[in-house]
Amino acid sequence: MHKQILWIDTHCHLDAPEFSGQAGVIRACAATKNIVHCVYPAVHPTNFAAVRRLAHDLRDSYALGIHPMYAKDAQEQDLHRLDDELSSSAGDPRLVAVGEIGLDFFVPELNQAPLKDKQLYFYRAQLQLARKHDLPVLLHVRRSADQLLKGLRDTAATAAPAPAFQWRGIAHAFNGSEQQARAFIKLGFKLGFGGALTYERAL
Repeated sequence: MHKQILWIDTHCHLDAPEFSGQAGVIRACAATKNIVHCVYPAVHPTNFAAVRRLAHDLRDSYALGIHPMYAKDAQEQDLHRLDDELSSSAGDPRLVAVGEIGLDFFVPELNQAPLKDKQLYFYRAQLQLARKHDLPVLLHVRRSADQLLKGLRDTAATAAPAPAFQWRGIAHAFNGSEQQARAFIKLGFKLGFGGALTYERAL
């Protein structure tokens, strides 16, 4: 008996400007390829409403967070807004995670002070919000797996009671080592694989 494989795209930025006016067409095309559900992660408070609207219009899901590549322009009040949005959307079944958050040390500018430190601050602050609202996290991982893992462990250690706390989420576009992969899995994460897996230096 032939079994049909059904897919969920857990990381789809259909609200990006280059897809303007085409989101419905692209989503319909994806459905013909057995993609039965998509998750639209936010990158900054300015697109919180857009990903929420997409998820409701297309009957998919969304996540709210501040992407590390947008940390440069992020302010403390953006964290307060994220907290407020997560609270006000607590009853929305289409809100499924805090994301896209994480660390990007691939871009040279982001891998040195002051932006590296600012990324780390926003990452850890958003982990605290994910824990507060009991939501999974969608992690952006670019040359940053060890620091991401440290943040997850440190934040979990502050939970009360710490042994009962368990992360949930996805490490997006993972291409790290087997040891790092096992560490994410042990913490409760699934691994997302993309084109980075095909790079010659991918481990």
